[in-house]
Parts: sequence; C-alpha cells; structure tokens
Amino acid sequence: MTQPALWVVDPDTGDERPIFYSELEEDTLQRYFVKPVGGFVFPANLFMMKALPSVPFYVRDWLPKRGKSLLYAPAKSGKSYLCLQLARCVGAGEPFLGLPTTQGSVLYVQFELGEEILQARMRDTGKEYDNVWVGTTFSMKLDTKQGQAQLRKAMDAVEPNVLILDPKYKAIMGEEDKSTDMRIVCDFLDELIELYNCSILVIDHSGMDISKRNRGSTIWEDWVDSLLQMQRTSKAGETLKVKIKPIFLRHAQLPPNPIEAVMKNFEFVIDGDKEPTIIQAVAEVIKKSVVPVPPKALFGLGIGTNASVYSALNKLIAEGKIEKVGRGKYQWKLKTQ
Repeated sequence: MTQPALWVVDPDTGDERPIFYSELEEDTLQRYFVKPVGGFVFPANLFMMKALPSVPFYVRDWLPKRGKSLLYAPAKSGKSYLCLQLARCVGAGEPFLGLPTTQGSVLYVQFELGEEILQARMRDTGKEYDNVWVGTTFSMKLDTKQGQAQLRKAMDAVEPNVLILDPKYKAIMGEEDKSTDMRIVCDFLDELIELYNCSILVIDHSGMDISKRNRGSTIWEDWVDSLLQMQRTSKAGETLKVKIKPIFLRHAQLPPNPIEAVMKNFEFVIDGDKEPTIIQAVAEVIKKSVVPVPPKALFGLGIGTNASVYSALNKLIAEGKIEKVGRGKYQWKLKTQ
C-alpha cells in the first residue's frame, strides 16, 4: 500500500522526492498538513492521521464531546440541582455520580428559576463553581431569530465546552409536539455545536406517564446521542432520592443498572455510599493495577484535574500507601513484614 507523501524538490540534486507524512514530527504534521479544505473536508489519508481527543466524553457515556444529550424527569425531581452539580463537576474535572468527567468550561442557562433562587441553591451547596458560567432568562426563545442571537452573544463571550439548557419547554415559542417547530431548535443547536465545538445537554419535563418519555415531538429522541431518564423514588416530605438510567446511548453500551442517588447537602450522592473523593479514586486505581500506573493514565480516566491528581498522589505517598517507581510511575506500597 502506497504511503501518503509530500513531494518536494531536493535542493542539492534538483530531483523530486517524497517525504512521507509518517516521517514528519507529530506537531509539524498536525499544525501544517492536517488541515481541512472547503471548511470541513480532509483528504482521506490525512484524516486518518488527524489527532482526535483521547477522551471522547465530558461525562463518560452520557455526554460525548461535540455531542448532544437530553435528560427528562417529572417536576420536583431535582433536575436543576443535578444540572448545577454536573456543571460544577465538569468545570473541576471531578467525577459526577461515579462517572469520570473531562474538565471543561460550562455555560448553564436557566429558563425557569429567578436569579435569587438559583444563587441560593448554589450557595447552599457550599461548593466552588470554577469554569462555570450561569445565567437566567425568561424571554430567550431558541426558535426565534432574536433568541438565537441572544444565545450566540453569550456563547461568543464564554466559549463553553458544555452548554446546559434548562428546561426545554421554557426556551421555545412553538408547539412541542410539532416536529417542524422542534426541527428549528434542533438545527440551531447543531449549528452551535459546529461553531463552538461544544457539547449540549437539554433538560426536559416528562409527561404524567414517565414511560412515555419526554414531552412533545419524537424528533428529540432522533436528534440526541444520549437519552436519559430521571425519576424520583422517594415520597413527598422524605429526603429526595432519584433513579437515573440511560434509555439510549449512541456511543456506549447501556449499563446493567440505573444510578440510584440521594440528595445530601443539596447535591446528589450514590445512595448508600458517598461519592468517592479524588484521592480515593486515585488510590483505588493504583491498588487494583498489576503494573505501575503513570499519571497520564489517571488523567485519561477523568478522575480530576492534572493538579488535583498530582495532589492526591503526593498525599498518598505521604500516607505511605503508594510509592514512586521507574520513570514517574506509581504503585501500591506493599506492607513489609
């Protein structure tokens, strides 16, 4: 098979000779040669050499990079609390309900809650929201030119990796059950993904019968990469408990069991357990590995930011639980007799 090559003139002999792309420095190849033509088209041989993200999800399995997800639930299920928690975890690169995340900036647009309520909920968690931007609006409609211009202006200012829209029914003027009306919104959101290289999570209400899924046109189910169902399992007056399960995942296998979570300190944690800290997650990976673990492998799991993972490694060394071996790799420290 002929290797793709660049033909150049040898300055010494004046003869043409090939320089194979595979022989070029990786940075040189990506920066100067793997470039689109016509805006988005690549020569096939160079496309196969194009550097793509090593971690294809912002929230593993649930929210692909440059992808779109929709989560639906009945009223009073804690959807907005979940949105804030997901935004915070992606902003910090921390696990979300046991799912690894890739750190990125997040824009959370709230169409239903006023600023005072939204601010109070965020303060109640006692958490920091690094790399997260929030905004409330009651007038922005994404099936109108004016509403689309409003959101583009916010996107230009923030340039988020992840956009969260909560809830869908408040962001539209058209009829939810008409596919032609909803197509306008889906096409606009596709345009945002293309322009800003972002992922989008849309929050929706379910009908009275949650088995019938989200409200309105089925075009949304066709449009998304991931369809997620959230259902309250506790009774009114009890501590909020929910069950979250993917109904459809385009880029991952469906898990055997749903996530069951309970509200604690205004965020959800796995029911019956505490969400693992970064240091606990790092320790668990190294303890189970049969070979020394490099930091790069930990970064790839989306356990936390590079700085937080290194901080966890240093703490585990100080506690005598792990040791550094070889060229910057880490292994569980065996107990000596």
